[in-house]
Amino acid sequence: MTSTVPTIGVVEPGSREYRDLLASIAEGASARDLADENPHRQIEQLRHAGFGTLRLPKAIGGAGLSVRELFGVIVDLAEADPIVAHILRTHYWFVEERLRQATAVDYAGYENDRWIQLILQGKIFGNASSERGSQAVGNFKYGTHLTTSGDGYLLDGEKFYSTGTLFSDYVSIWADINGVAVASVIVPTDRDGVEIIDDWDGIGQRRTGTGTTRFNSVAVDQSDIVSRIPLDAAPDPSFQFAFLQLYLHGLVSGILRSVVSDAVTLIAGRTRGFAHGPTEELSRDPLLQNALGKLSSTAFAAEAITLAAADAIDAAFTSLANAIPDAELAATASLRSSQAKVHIDDIATRAATVLFEVGGASAASRAKNLDRHWRNIRTITLHNPAAYKASAIGNTLLNSEPLPFNGYF
Repeated sequence: MTSTVPTIGVVEPGSREYRDLLASIAEGASARDLADENPHRQIEQLRHAGFGTLRLPKAIGGAGLSVRELFGVIVDLAEADPIVAHILRTHYWFVEERLRQATAVDYAGYENDRWIQLILQGKIFGNASSERGSQAVGNFKYGTHLTTSGDGYLLDGEKFYSTGTLFSDYVSIWADINGVAVASVIVPTDRDGVEIIDDWDGIGQRRTGTGTTRFNSVAVDQSDIVSRIPLDAAPDPSFQFAFLQLYLHGLVSGILRSVVSDAVTLIAGRTRGFAHGPTEELSRDPLLQNALGKLSSTAFAAEAITLAAADAIDAAFTSLANAIPDAELAATASLRSSQAKVHIDDIATRAATVLFEVGGASAASRAKNLDRHWRNIRTITLHNPAAYKASAIGNTLLNSEPLPFNGYF
């Protein structure tokens, strides 16, 4: 079984080439953040290293990674540069969707799937889902819409939080169809009428391309529509939203690794302490050792929780039949991802603050840019409120009610 499209090759995770690539991505990451510089070159490096194909089967040119193994890569990449890692979030989710859909069709090695072939060529997929306005987040009601035009459609509307689209070849859009259904539409980012505006002004994750995308009478044909979901349809069991949300915790886990390494560097680089301190040899200072030990433990715990939740998604993926997972396994995946969110959000922001306590006043130097870790973590954790997650988990455990079902939970 071979692909009909030549692949770009895949750097094997854990190999020397892999480590060298991550080191190259990490080089200058802080400086790019300070300069507000978009990581276009770094995304191209990952494209040519086949990072977009990591979950595709080896038989067709991918790396054949499990969900857990993919999340290990996400953590590695986020340690190198969480901006770069975040840009690929929707791409990996889109790959996951294609793999899920493949279980409903008798593919001959995926050769008949247009999108998988594009992924094998190194194409990157971004997103245009969220919209500003008064509609509650996650209710699948969109102002962006499709209208009939000849044998196809015209797409019109405006999206925000379009993470990754600035760096992508294709964009995935949720659009309304006559108020009765929602369509998942994929169009090239250079198609006439697509306008990508780099106007995201967040305190963290600033260069992820998380800005506005406008669609002005964009031509859409039937082959560009990958799914239609009636608004009144009962949802099928799914682990896809759990994947989307857990991805964020993979980013945070990678950042926490950097918090630890920066803490070690800060302590090792300090040349003086305080006259009232316990020792002049700061590497022997029990307070600094204690702080570093807690930071290291926090980073380990966050990563372990993330990978354990990824195992639950793996189990749900393995159960797929006709594109639908076992309902109980899908529910467990959602629960584990939600539990990870509640705990990691709490420990991660505190860890990014403790980092400054091991460095003294000089740690606040703008040139050191250590505040980027807190800014990035805090921005990531704001994607959905942990308080709602905790309440929903409690409701599930007490009353056996299902967790909310949407991409923002």
